Amino acid sequence: MAQAMADTDAIRRLMLAVERLERAADEQAAQARVANEAMQRAQAAATAAAASLEAEQAAARQAMHRIFEEQQRRVALALRPAAVRAWRGVVVSTAGLGLLALAFLVLLDHEYARLREAREQADAAEVAAQVQAALAQVEISACGGRPCLRLDREAPVWTRGGAEYVLLDASSE
Repeated sequence: MAQAMADTDAIRRLMLAVERLERAADEQAAQARVANEAMQRAQAAATAAAASLEAEQAAARQAMHRIFEEQQRRVALALRPAAVRAWRGVVVSTAGLGLLALAFLVLLDHEYARLREAREQADAAEVAAQVQAALAQVEISACGGRPCLRLDREAPVWTRGGAEYVLLDASSE
């Protein structure tokens, strides 16, 4: 009976130990569940924070885009008068240069016409001078009511186009 008591006592102690182990296991399982739930909450919070951050970044990007577009619009409006003045300046300068070129061409044409007239007059004066020089060496007279020339029969002859011409001044050869 002592043995039975000792066995009962050992069983009781063993049951107490199992009970303590079960409690400890239950506590660890509860702590694991709590830790797991905390981790899930932390992950959910991190996911929510990431989503919130992403939403805030998207909103910030959109706001920056709107601000940039507004700034571009303002700059374009501010530069428009300067651009109009610049284009006017280009057009006026181009027109002025065109008129200046046209005036230069008209003046050049006028001067060229004067040069042509001067050349023609010089050529006419040269021909007239040659005719005067030739007339100075020819004696023109009236022979029986008709004009006649006195020529030197010994003067050299100039042949041109099948006709013979008497040179009036032998020194001009």
